[in-house]
Amino acid sequence: MHLYILLGFITVIVDSAAVDLNHGNLIRWHDCSKSVPKGTGSTSFNESMVDLTNLPSTLHCGTIDVPMDYSHPLSTNNTITLGLAMYRPECPKGAIFFNPGGTDPGVVVAWEVALNLTDMFSGLLDHDLLMIDVRGTYSSNPLNVSLQTLDSFFGPYPTTKVEFDAIKSASTAAIQSWIDNSSPPGIIEHVGTREVVQDYELVRQALGYERIHFLGDSHGSFRAAQYAATFPDHAGNFALDAIVPHGENFYDRAQDSIRVLNLEVFRIDAFCQNTPSCPFRKDGRGGVLTAFRKVLSLADKGELLIPSCVNNTECTAAVSPLDVRTGIQGSLLGVPDFSAIIDGLNKSLTGDGSFFASGPPNIQLAWAMPLLCNDYGVYQNDQTGVGLSLIWQLQLMCSSWPFPIPTQTRLQLPQKMLLVAADFDASTPVEWMSFVRETAPNSGLVVRHGDGHVSFQFVDQPSTNITKDFLRTGILPSARNDTQVTVYAPGVKFVGVEDPYLVPT
Repeated sequence: MHLYILLGFITVIVDSAAVDLNHGNLIRWHDCSKSVPKGTGSTSFNESMVDLTNLPSTLHCGTIDVPMDYSHPLSTNNTITLGLAMYRPECPKGAIFFNPGGTDPGVVVAWEVALNLTDMFSGLLDHDLLMIDVRGTYSSNPLNVSLQTLDSFFGPYPTTKVEFDAIKSASTAAIQSWIDNSSPPGIIEHVGTREVVQDYELVRQALGYERIHFLGDSHGSFRAAQYAATFPDHAGNFALDAIVPHGENFYDRAQDSIRVLNLEVFRIDAFCQNTPSCPFRKDGRGGVLTAFRKVLSLADKGELLIPSCVNNTECTAAVSPLDVRTGIQGSLLGVPDFSAIIDGLNKSLTGDGSFFASGPPNIQLAWAMPLLCNDYGVYQNDQTGVGLSLIWQLQLMCSSWPFPIPTQTRLQLPQKMLLVAADFDASTPVEWMSFVRETAPNSGLVVRHGDGHVSFQFVDQPSTNITKDFLRTGILPSARNDTQVTVYAPGVKFVGVEDPYLVPT
């Protein structure tokens, strides 16, 4: 099981009571050439290609000390340092905070903007743009988490008590190793959204802005929502893109995810029917689903192998049905490549299961577990079969989490916000948006017609331009309905997802 599949399932709940944040912290600005971030697979940034002698004046880099545990004052034994970066024009019209979600790097995005490596924020460059690496990652007191401790989690679901106890034992060992090896002592308990939103508030105070605007993508959407709920007087224009809800029960969220994953398979089939070179086109509608079932049958009979792993002691050659299901699921997250999926299925029909080979966990996935366990905890009353969903795998990973988890609470969001979703987003189904919208009565809704996770990254889409207009002006968009986007005014009922075969692929 791939941990990245689980990121969209996390419910982040924090106490919205007022918190005393008057710790008097100041940002320490420093020479950006002395703190160059490293690029990751999710960014276009390559540190080796940057001319450090000629960095743009708009790029500002800094650090800020914050309490590790906000229930106690800042002190020698209760301090961590966060890394941040900003794009800063000469006369900014305001400040936009950006959280890209999950454990995605934040600081590197400010570098990309300042170095003109991305046009994602074009039209917003008359604002201060603030990006932070969330605590526990990259330049913000990164946790010392071993990738080897995750190995036991990536396998079939346990079906016996012995198998369950083995995974719970692995969870105990992994969590304890992170507690023992990360510093300062106790940090593992304080890397959840409960702390992250307070970090953002300290940065707002340090910058001197009375109100901030916020773009939260995916996991960043519920961080943004929680900030707005916790500090409503300082919340300006907030846009939540690819929304993860607070307080929805796990069973409903799992059902929503199963539904959208099935729709995504139909989207692949629709793409195939519209692509003359697709090998399954001759089979008519449903050809991709038929091919997928044949691949599952090969795996079940032990006839699907990874050639490079045959006679190789470092990897397993046989591809299991679970590997096929999770492999397809993982390929549908983010921005799915339908052509690559079709090619992988077609090749698998010959017995070559290379498409379903997965590499070892990376550091982002390792960081994700303690961050998510802080927010998620263990669901104690699984009576509905939710164990058959991916959320259960995370429950197993967090089964030995020793720290208290904040009570689940549905957020009330009376502010005027912009909610953005896509018809077919395997990471964050539109139903999650609908759940949030029920308690955000003054918010507008933008539904991008098509596939992929986080609409803002599609710079040529109307949904992105609408989001930018709202961040700039705070004016909700007018209602519209066309082939690329549908816009709903506050209170207007969402009509539901379009037919997966009718929306252009």
